[in-house]
Amino acid sequence: MAVGTLAAFWAMSFLLVLVPGADWAYAIAAGLRDRSVLPAVAGLLAGYAGLTAVVAAGAAAVIARSPLVLTVLTTSGAVYLLWLGLTTVSRPPAPGAAADRASQSRVRRRLYERLLRRRSERAG
Repeated sequence: MAVGTLAAFWAMSFLLVLVPGADWAYAIAAGLRDRSVLPAVAGLLAGYAGLTAVVAAGAAAVIARSPLVLTVLTTSGAVYLLWLGLTTVSRPPAPGAAADRASQSRVRRRLYERLLRRRSERAG
């Protein structure tokens, strides 16, 4: 395999991880719900590893040669992202119905404290 091709593959993989998208939103949402982000990030890494394995196996080259398959995959991905967006807008995440105002206040206070801590770390 040519070094240029390999370098391009790793550069694209690196950019795929860095570009914010649904994966970042999922990890951020997991963190904001006072849950561990480790399962979310582990799932994302497993997905990236699976994607890398599929590309390394040559599936990407086969898909790129077939315009119909590429169009179907692109369209289905777009429909899935639209579904995620519409679902999020129609049913935004909210605390459970049984949660009282005191627990909501504690969550807000913790988020505010995190924000202040991060700002002070950046400033100092």
